[in-house]
Amino acid sequence: MREFEGRTAVVTGAASGMGLAFAERFARDGMNVVLADVELAALRVAAARVEADPRAGGVLAVPTDVGSAVEMDHLGEAALEAFGAAHVVCLNAGVAGGGGPMENLTTGDWKWALDVNLWGVIHGIRVFLKGLKAQDEGHIVVTSSVAGLTSYPGLGPYNASKHAVASIAETLYAELAEAGSRVGVSCLCPGRVATRIHESERNRPKPLADEERPARDFLDPGQRAAAAGLFAAGQPPAEVAERVFAAIVEERFWIYTDGAFREPIRARHRSIENESEPPARGPILEPYLRAESAD
Repeated sequence: MREFEGRTAVVTGAASGMGLAFAERFARDGMNVVLADVELAALRVAAARVEADPRAGGVLAVPTDVGSAVEMDHLGEAALEAFGAAHVVCLNAGVAGGGGPMENLTTGDWKWALDVNLWGVIHGIRVFLKGLKAQDEGHIVVTSSVAGLTSYPGLGPYNASKHAVASIAETLYAELAEAGSRVGVSCLCPGRVATRIHESERNRPKPLADEERPARDFLDPGQRAAAAGLFAAGQPPAEVAERVFAAIVEERFWIYTDGAFREPIRARHRSIENESEPPARGPILEPYLRAESAD
């Protein structure tokens, strides 16, 4: 895809972090931008910020719970009514989900992570793919994670959801290639990016909360502060947006944000090829901790 001005981008999880950076990057090239998010106040602020760019086309904010088929249908209808067919669809909304040992996780922990991280992608493909194929032009970006290519402990729901969407993206790529379609697909696997994903609990639906859930406190205050510091020092979302935009132009499938996880990914693949035990893992931020201790 080479032409962007006057075309339409739809971005989920667009109220902050990488999603907002994607929306701003598309607006810079004159695209209409549809921002979707479950955080209403933040979504309004984000839309105003994108709209303030004089290069932007039209801007539309659509409050959306991506785990809801009905709300995702509404997102598709709202985008179509406002700007016509979508050309770029970034299925980016995500939450960290319940963390901690699996014996401490609740059904609510699993349902929350899978509703947002997995079903948000499934619904997005269902809603937008037919239109993209009909015009035989456009691009879908699925946000997975380095956690979708490794399996670090304490992140069962998140790992499962991100492995699933990486596989869905690969499957979609294969199907479109087999059909001879010009619709592109990319799978974004970010590492440490300066977002608030470690504060995902702020958006957990009340029906999926459990006040007695021990998994919520699987990190002590010191570990939480360390995690917040590591994320704050992560790659700026605007840099990730540039990588995503370049991948769309160049029609590249895999998008990484840094090289910290290349060896853990290789180690996992070696264990699969050699039919050996999975490699031992520490915390998912271990590669960054190791790199910083070496400096």
